[in-house]
Amino acid sequence: MKQVVIIHGGSSFNSHKSYLDNLKSMEIHYERLKYQQKWKPWIAEQMPEADVLLPTFPNGYNAVYDEWRIYFEKLLPFLDNDVRLVGHSLGAMFLAIYLHENPLPAPVRQLILISGAYDDETAEELGSFKVLSAQNVVKSAREVHLFHSKDDPVVPFFELAKFQADLPNATSHIFEDKGHFNDATFPELLALLKQK
Repeated sequence: MKQVVIIHGGSSFNSHKSYLDNLKSMEIHYERLKYQQKWKPWIAEQMPEADVLLPTFPNGYNAVYDEWRIYFEKLLPFLDNDVRLVGHSLGAMFLAIYLHENPLPAPVRQLILISGAYDDETAEELGSFKVLSAQNVVKSAREVHLFHSKDDPVVPFFELAKFQADLPNATSHIFEDKGHFNDATFPELLALLKQK
């Protein structure tokens, strides 16, 4: 059976002090506290023929790479031979680092990295998720896809070029107005995931 594993984003900080400073200065917006449809569960709803896995990785507000690695390695035994790995934002960075350092024994069908930062910290701190290289990622996937929008307010668009340099055979999906891909639906991703 087709499996889709979607790894969410989060925040990572260079120090505990930076994390606490961020908590102190963070503004809470009432409207954002209300339920809002997100594309990750929407993808699951649109693909009843597949197992769409939406794991919650540890400490999303102050993520630590080593903790995410431990959790991810617990998921690996559940993956079959028709897998699509999707990482959004910090999830894309995690997959790039992990798969570069630990190529999978058998490649997944698709690896999709959405709005991942590489090593630039102009927009936010990257903590333990700074990508040093993603060149070995190709060993773990038959297809690699990179999604980024020119108007992303979180991860600068120029970060895409760094992934493209490491992954010259990846297919890039460039958008003008998708921001950080936080919409309720994501039809372009759905179409890609539904391919055989």
